[in-house]
Amino acid sequence: MRPSENILQFLPVAVIVFDGTGRFCYANDFACKLFSIDSRKAQGIMYHLLLPDLNMANCSPNPGAQAQDLPGKPLAHLHDGKIVLTRQRQKLFCRSLSLPNENSHGEQVVLLVEDMNDNSNLAGRVLEEERLMGVTEISNTMAHKLNQYLQVIMGYISLMTLEMEAEHQCYDYLNKILEQLENIRATTYMLSNIHRYAIIERPDGRRMFDLDMAAEEYAALNFK
Repeated sequence: MRPSENILQFLPVAVIVFDGTGRFCYANDFACKLFSIDSRKAQGIMYHLLLPDLNMANCSPNPGAQAQDLPGKPLAHLHDGKIVLTRQRQKLFCRSLSLPNENSHGEQVVLLVEDMNDNSNLAGRVLEEERLMGVTEISNTMAHKLNQYLQVIMGYISLMTLEMEAEHQCYDYLNKILEQLENIRATTYMLSNIHRYAIIERPDGRRMFDLDMAAEEYAALNFK
């Protein structure tokens, strides 16, 4: 293994190297796992055949096209970085770099790919922060509005219980309502203290925001 490949092997990002014509040369372990690439079998395969989802607008209309049929430099459309959604619903941040080839004349194209659903890398953390920001903006608004309504409802019910004898048949019912309103108020407090993005998968396939998980630290401190 060359020194450069030895360094790339341990980077926390998928790295795939193509020659100047777009033929596969090398992929680190991260990339092999992310794209299910067998490095030995992939040798010499064109990038648009190996990674069709990343080829985007630069794709040749002919699946059997040779390298010279592809316009421009391989993966030049990813030079500035793009978010790509693959057919497997992977959300990837992809960037290509052109580097001198250390063994021969010409250039190599290095493709750097980060899985945005993997929180161990920078792209994943950025996406997580963006999601969390959107959730907290909505949840803070909802909590504020609901608390306003709850204050009015709880205020009127409290006045009714003060004017009512404990033996009255509605007294217990009103207290039960107050208990449930307190539970709602506790939930609005959790909405105001979300500190992470958390999703739960329902048996029917629907995805829902997991409020208990998202506010678990707050809940542990305040609702023991």
